[in-house]
Amino acid sequence: MRREIQGGWRLCLTLCLLLCTGASQGLTLNGGEFYEAAAQLRWLDDAAARLQPDQALRRLHAGGGQMLGQDYPTLGFRQGNQWLYLPITNRGSRDTWYLNVARPHLDFLDLYVFDDQNRLIQHQTSGDRRPFAARAFAHHRLVLPVTLPTGTHSSLLFLARGANVIDFPLTISSPERFNQMDTRLTLSSGFYFGGVAIMCLFNLLIFLSIRDLSYLYYVLYLGTFGLNLFAREGLAYQWLWPGASQWNHLCLPALNLITLAFSILFSCAFLELKQRATTFNRWLTLAAGALLVAAPLSLLHFHFFIWFSSAVALPWTVIAITLAVWLLRGGYSPARYYLLASAAISIACVIYILKTFNVIGGHWLIENALQLGTATEAVLLSFALAHRMTTLKAENERIQREANEALERRVSERTSELNAALSSRSEFLAVMSHEIRTPLNGIVGTLDMLRDTHLDEDQRVHLHVIERSSASLLNLINDVFDYSRLNAGKMPLEQSAFELPALVGECVAPFEQRARLNGNRLGWTLSNSLGDYCVGDPVRLRQILMNLIGNAVKFTEDGAIDVAVHREVDNSDYVFFSVTDSGVGIPAGQRALLFEHFQQRDSSTQRRYGGTGLGLAICRQLAEIMGGEIGVQAPPGGGSKFWVRLPLPPGRTRPDEPALPDQPDSQRYARLLIVDDNHINLRVAEGLCRKLGHQCDTAESGAEALATLLAAPNRFDLILMDCEMPDMDGFETTRAIQQWQREGRLPVIPVIALTAHAVPDKIAACHDAGMVGHIAKPVNLSRLNEALQDTLRGVADGGRA
Repeated sequence: MRREIQGGWRLCLTLCLLLCTGASQGLTLNGGEFYEAAAQLRWLDDAAARLQPDQALRRLHAGGGQMLGQDYPTLGFRQGNQWLYLPITNRGSRDTWYLNVARPHLDFLDLYVFDDQNRLIQHQTSGDRRPFAARAFAHHRLVLPVTLPTGTHSSLLFLARGANVIDFPLTISSPERFNQMDTRLTLSSGFYFGGVAIMCLFNLLIFLSIRDLSYLYYVLYLGTFGLNLFAREGLAYQWLWPGASQWNHLCLPALNLITLAFSILFSCAFLELKQRATTFNRWLTLAAGALLVAAPLSLLHFHFFIWFSSAVALPWTVIAITLAVWLLRGGYSPARYYLLASAAISIACVIYILKTFNVIGGHWLIENALQLGTATEAVLLSFALAHRMTTLKAENERIQREANEALERRVSERTSELNAALSSRSEFLAVMSHEIRTPLNGIVGTLDMLRDTHLDEDQRVHLHVIERSSASLLNLINDVFDYSRLNAGKMPLEQSAFELPALVGECVAPFEQRARLNGNRLGWTLSNSLGDYCVGDPVRLRQILMNLIGNAVKFTEDGAIDVAVHREVDNSDYVFFSVTDSGVGIPAGQRALLFEHFQQRDSSTQRRYGGTGLGLAICRQLAEIMGGEIGVQAPPGGGSKFWVRLPLPPGRTRPDEPALPDQPDSQRYARLLIVDDNHINLRVAEGLCRKLGHQCDTAESGAEALATLLAAPNRFDLILMDCEMPDMDGFETTRAIQQWQREGRLPVIPVIALTAHAVPDKIAACHDAGMVGHIAKPVNLSRLNEALQDTLRGVADGGRA
């Protein structure tokens, strides 16, 4: 009985002591599920770390320390031990509760639970620097499960210490209520950090697409800021590095510095400070570089750098807003959204930093100001980046438009210059053709007249030499002009029915004599499937075959040359030609160059075979524009095989040109007027025509020709007209003749151009002027006779009609 009385007096004495010291202001759990307990905390600063838990409890029982009186107390940066005391009475029906204590970045946290007799009944440890696995409850926040017997009074004594800022919100909730709140908090964190990750990925894809550094810096800035907040909430400790407690403690100042550095770099790129404020951009870039260098150094001295990284953000917020205002006043419209975004994050940072240094009190909204500011900034910067992209796109379109206009002007100018150059080249080719063919015409024509005169054997040999040299010179001229026409894309092609076996024989025949002189056997074989007629361009096919056969004859001595033609089995529209010789062969290194311009087997100055190196190049281009291909095979032992594959579908003679039985055409003779200002060519033409049996008169100018025609209008059947003459050229003279014929002053007399002009433009000009035919100089007896007889037959047929 005495013991019970003594126990009752002791309880009454304790309650009185608690009432006198204010401890009765503790928290009472009276059946609810959630309680804000931070306002009931009493705080005792033990900077020297001299007190033991029971000593600190007695001092706090005795009224030591001070009441915090805030739902979200913050102690700032504190050295040593910080004791916090909460008397609690559990009058409810449950004894298990969850304490959500302090912020996750608190370094060390110890909880001591004393019963009503001040006996220690529980001790738990937690904190940012203790291994995550050692926590009593595996949660990213500092959550401590406690057992508080019902109907009793207990004392909760917290020991907080660390180099980081000490924030000490405290809530007590039932397990059910804690799970509900934790689920909502987990979802909100997932949405927030997931949104940050999506924004980073989206802008990274934009950077990879357009290579604008502002997007890359924004990704780095937003990514490091998100990682910073992820670490502050303790999520990084739980999910990224649960076993690295030392790094978990040291990472915050490093992340602060890196985030600030990328924020500066992003601002410089987005605001285009490199172009708009070069000096300022240089200083800001250097500052960002210094922050990046300082980030790894922060691992050496946490306390200094956590202060420094928090404090250095304040001037940057002012600088960022000032820059945005300055650029906005300067007309840079994307700075509008940047200003709003900078203001949002700057206000959040300033509030958080002031709370960190204990200038203003703590609050849930202040503690989460960075998250809210970052979300607001991300939305506004998205608008800013989109607006900047639109502005840059409009600017690029303007620049592109101006560039296109300038390019079009340049193209127009260059096109005019090119057309002028091409016109000059065409004129040059026309002049060169005329000037070279004019004297050559005298040579060839004189040879034809000399051939039927009395000559001894030596003279005939000399005449043959001159004839071969003239032919070589004419081939050279033709190659040069064909090359020019091919390069200009003006090589005409015709599609007509012709007899392919006869054409092959015509190509082989001119080389038989020379082949015999070189001791060669020249033969040709045609497959049975070839057919008689095909459709294509016989002129260009003849040019290709004669070039290949001529090369084979030229490069072969005492050997064999075989020309083979067959129609392909798989595609009967294609004909395959091959010229095989046993000549000198082609070195392997030169085969790829054979069909290039000006390439020869022997290009030395003392080469034996001569030539321009244009023949095979022209053959290749002709084959390609005809829709075929050409190539060469040359075995190592000597000899070669040139082949060409061309589309020559089978055909028949045209209906309007039925085959006629062979019958000799009668030779027609005419009265000719030959007009030429070159006396030599005039004499040559007159001599050739008289040799063919025609009557000839001559005129050495256009005016003289007109006078001759007016003096004897019915005297002439045909006019051979030179084109290039002084005062009145052949075109003008022909037009005058045409006009007099329409007026009835002259009868209809056909005019044939006998000119050294052989380029397409000049040939077309002859037809435009009213000439019925064109004979290109130099002309020999057979070509002249063929042209005259064709024209005279046409006149006769027209007269009969």
